[in-house]
Amino acid sequence: MKFAKIFLPCILLTLVAIAMVCVYDFDESETPRVVTDKNAVVIPKQVKFKRPVKEYQIEGMQVFEMAAADETKPVILYLHGGGYRQSFMLSHWKMLSEISKATGCGLVMPNYPLLPEHTALEAHTLVLKLYSELLKRIPASRIIIMGDSAGGGFSLALSEEIHEQSLPSPMHLILISPWVDITGGDDSIEEYDNWLHCDELRKFGLSWANGIDPHDPMVSPLYGNMQGLPPTDIFVGTWEVFYPDIVTCSEKLKAAGVSVTLHVGEELGHVYPLYPAPEGKKARRTIADIVNSSTERTTALSLTSLMQ
Repeated sequence: MKFAKIFLPCILLTLVAIAMVCVYDFDESETPRVVTDKNAVVIPKQVKFKRPVKEYQIEGMQVFEMAAADETKPVILYLHGGGYRQSFMLSHWKMLSEISKATGCGLVMPNYPLLPEHTALEAHTLVLKLYSELLKRIPASRIIIMGDSAGGGFSLALSEEIHEQSLPSPMHLILISPWVDITGGDDSIEEYDNWLHCDELRKFGLSWANGIDPHDPMVSPLYGNMQGLPPTDIFVGTWEVFYPDIVTCSEKLKAAGVSVTLHVGEELGHVYPLYPAPEGKKARRTIADIVNSSTERTTALSLTSLMQ
């Protein structure tokens, strides 16, 4: 019985991981794994968005954008994961399509610069510029910044940088298994984690920093100033090496006065909301509920402003 309790969930997680590879990345011609912003990404043919998606560039960085259903709906600025080495996967496109259909939200999806040709400073400069450009036509009170894994850490770092530069902060953060410390990770959890290996992650993290102090908030937002950040929802599985760092991050956010909700997937792995499994579908419904709640807050604020 003890063997079954410990190892059967591991086997199930492995099967889910294999399913993600088979179902989500089976056609490299449609879901190219590019390594820099210089290589164009295409939206897979099997993914359909409800409204037209336009493509443009910000200083050579490819950006995809779909308008919201109306001006009361939020717009998600999404930063994809991939260890700062890989661009969008089919799992990202599928999740974003699903959430946008459930909420009517808009989407902004940059193909930001990646290793090995690019590093953190270049990527942050371009994505911060993109955010500044968005503010010219979309109020910050309608913007949600969201990301998974490396993109989740990037999302938190970007939000800290936005606040430090006294730019209007987004209305909400949604972080999926964020990589918040490039020197972190718990080696003792590796036996349960089917995705991540701490030694490899630290090597990529240092390459991404490219000489920047690895504890600098640009690359490790766990060590940044979290005061003044918007309400935040974080999703994490107990069977991912980032779990302890993410719990610490949640505690630091709370200590800084941020309204934070930690969604813990017991015996689930890295980026489980992207899984093509019941746990993933449930998490995506929760994310859609969060986005819809944000819409309600935006509408209430707009009505209040009109009445004043």
